[in-house]
Amino acid sequence: MTIDGIQIKNTKNIINEATRMCGLVYAPPKFGKTKFAATLNKLTLRLYNKPTLFIAVEAGEGGGTATIQEEAVDYVIPATKAELDKILAALQTDTQYAGVVLDSATETVNRYVKPFVLAMENKKESDPIRLFGVPVRSDYQMMGELMRMVSQRLINLTMLNKPNGEPDLERRKHVLITALEKVETEKDKVTKETHITAIGPDLPGAMMRTSTAMFQQVMSIQVEQTIERDPNDVRKAVRKSRRVVVTETDGVKILGDRFKVYPAVFEPDLDKAWELYWIPRIEASRQ
Repeated sequence: MTIDGIQIKNTKNIINEATRMCGLVYAPPKFGKTKFAATLNKLTLRLYNKPTLFIAVEAGEGGGTATIQEEAVDYVIPATKAELDKILAALQTDTQYAGVVLDSATETVNRYVKPFVLAMENKKESDPIRLFGVPVRSDYQMMGELMRMVSQRLINLTMLNKPNGEPDLERRKHVLITALEKVETEKDKVTKETHITAIGPDLPGAMMRTSTAMFQQVMSIQVEQTIERDPNDVRKAVRKSRRVVVTETDGVKILGDRFKVYPAVFEPDLDKAWELYWIPRIEASRQ
């Protein structure tokens, strides 16, 4: 069906073979964000025989990829924001990779976006602290907008089409962005107690909330602890912990899966998650 030559689609078919992951995952340091993101490489190699590219911007050797040495993931480290822009532009026409990970968005701001903004003249605020690398209020607005543009260019990789409007399966890519966790608080005017109002990705300006509206899946990683008791001796117990991915908000954390593919909690393995949750949804859309 069409309306004035424009094709009409139906929401029941949004999840199909052309659909790509479009996710953001945030968590405190050392919670396994990079290792979780690396499982996307395993998925794309199995599904499309194409690897995933890491845009690695964390501090340290390998841009933060040291924890995923065993996964043998391709990565690139931009030297400047201009190089980051060149990489994002090249990925628009690339057919070598089937997935892209930006690790992390928080460090992308610190290493590329913030220096870029501070190098610009700020006519609104001329506070001398800018000379020492400290942004002023209007700088945060600019930093947030530039990071929004970077995020949008990555999101666009999941929706690339051919000139005739059909999905370009050779160029479309799964996209995952990682970020550190940010806790927002406010003090009660009466009791003077400090309360947590929101937890989300550590991004400047309004991007903490804006980014969570841009991505289809907003996830976090948390550690669950359990106690296993010896059935033969109730006095003996072993405390065990495991990392899980969470997609359901608790009223404070900004989380959600707009595609409604993932459960509230699942194992941090995107390859397994594809088989368990995506395949049934794709098959259902064919019926």
